Amino acid sequence: MISPQVLIKDGDTAVLERDRLSLSKDRGRVRVDIPLVAVGRAVKDGGTAIEVHLTDGPVHRIAGGNPTATEAFLTALVKALPEERDPAGSALVTTEEKEARRNWPWWTAGIAVLLAYVGYVAWVGGTHGIADAFVTTLSVLGTLIGLGCVIGTMESARERVNLARRGITVIATRGTHPNGKRHGYFTYTDTSGNEHVHFSGRSAVTTHLVYDPEQPGFCAFPEPLAWTMVKRVLYLALSLGILALGVRGIASPYL
Repeated sequence: MISPQVLIKDGDTAVLERDRLSLSKDRGRVRVDIPLVAVGRAVKDGGTAIEVHLTDGPVHRIAGGNPTATEAFLTALVKALPEERDPAGSALVTTEEKEARRNWPWWTAGIAVLLAYVGYVAWVGGTHGIADAFVTTLSVLGTLIGLGCVIGTMESARERVNLARRGITVIATRGTHPNGKRHGYFTYTDTSGNEHVHFSGRSAVTTHLVYDPEQPGFCAFPEPLAWTMVKRVLYLALSLGILALGVRGIASPYL
């Protein structure tokens, strides 16, 4: 089975599904679903774009990607059109618009933090010398890395505790590609019948995986809870050490 084709250009996306054409515009703010029975014909507009003519006249334009991808998408679209079309056309098309996201507060906050960081490093360099400014620069990066490691370790420990409390163990299998090459992931099915994958470098064909029934997409290889917590404690100690060194370096001009 050939995977659904997708065209992406300047934040606009077109996906050719089994029975419909899904258009995403304005970086996902506007979504248009066009049933294939509502499409009269599809042609190139002379450039790299595609014009989708509905059975009752209206035209939807799809911004094309590179010429090869655009031609392949158009060919697949024309081939997927059913023999019998619905003259209702645009009446079958659904459009969903979402409220525009306001990204400027995040940009403003990020720029403010960056300016404060640069200003602090410049102040340290001007009052304590270039060497201290260099140490401060590395210390800020170390603090961010340490903080991220602490948060990641705590989250990993929480997930492992949840797996120990309510995890369901299943046999996961590694499939093969049509050419005989094995997949780089294991596949398992939860109690609701949904299929999930877990990427792993293990070479086994089958293995045991334990997943969280409240978050079926999260799974891990089974291991004793005591060993899991010992590893997390060591990770946490290392992360706190990195964080402490970073904070120490940032505060060094005052010490």
